[in-house]
Amino acid sequence: MLDLDHWVHSVHSICGNFDTHPHPNIPFIGNMRLDDHNGLGVAHIETNAEKIVRSKSTSQDDKHYFVILQKKGVMGFSWSDNKDLLLPGEIALIDSSLPYDMHPQGLIQQMSVHLPRAYIDSLFPSHAQHRITKIVQNRSSSQMLLIMLHQLANTDCQNPYFQEDGDALKCAISALIKPSLENMNHDSAFSMKERAKQHILRLLNEEKLSPGHIAKEMNISKRSLYRLFSEDNLSVAHFILQMRIEKCCTDMLSADAVKRPLSITEVAYRWGFSDASQFSRAFKRIKGISPSQWRQSLS
Repeated sequence: MLDLDHWVHSVHSICGNFDTHPHPNIPFIGNMRLDDHNGLGVAHIETNAEKIVRSKSTSQDDKHYFVILQKKGVMGFSWSDNKDLLLPGEIALIDSSLPYDMHPQGLIQQMSVHLPRAYIDSLFPSHAQHRITKIVQNRSSSQMLLIMLHQLANTDCQNPYFQEDGDALKCAISALIKPSLENMNHDSAFSMKERAKQHILRLLNEEKLSPGHIAKEMNISKRSLYRLFSEDNLSVAHFILQMRIEKCCTDMLSADAVKRPLSITEVAYRWGFSDASQFSRAFKRIKGISPSQWRQSLS
């Protein structure tokens, strides 16, 4: 595990001009390494920072698109007047020349493929609006991209070096991204689903939060709401539960104004659970261990 100074140095040398803001009351966690797959850089990242800010890049700092696979935890993104969330298993394409903020929701893990910008710019010369975007998940190409990124994450770097292999990887990733982005402007369900997720996060601490509540907020039927999530084999209720558990994980690591760690019961009530036993059962279903075991594992 890197201390903050070493983390900042690693981030600047691997990813470029980012400023890291740790949580004031949570011990900082930060790990990063860069693998070189025959000329294709792949960064493996783990952190619980409160915010990571991408400043306006210099001409030496904008040579890539970051193809980000969210492996664990939830990452919030904000740029210009836009906000989005990257959930486990989701992929984002980000132009390294643009400023944006990242907001880890607790401890997150992700991989970032550093794809030379020429590979994307040559495919989308007139698609500036796609320079920070999530990859839609309901295409065969995006599913193959997900499989490829997972495989890349678990593949050892090759020695000796073969440039042809690296070039082939770059071409394959670019080709798989293309149809997903071309479909995005026509996929109204995609934007509706993102609206639903934002409503859920805004109301997450309300005990009575339900699919019916969200459908009413959006002025759509519950059937339409279920359909938005079904394409990803994800239920609305499971998404609500997953987001609550992630918020609880963050709070279980934090302390209040008098530096007193929050109890598990306090955390449960804060994020909409009716009692500690209900929270414990839900937590174990998502994380595989009890809340107390999870907290102890990080101490």
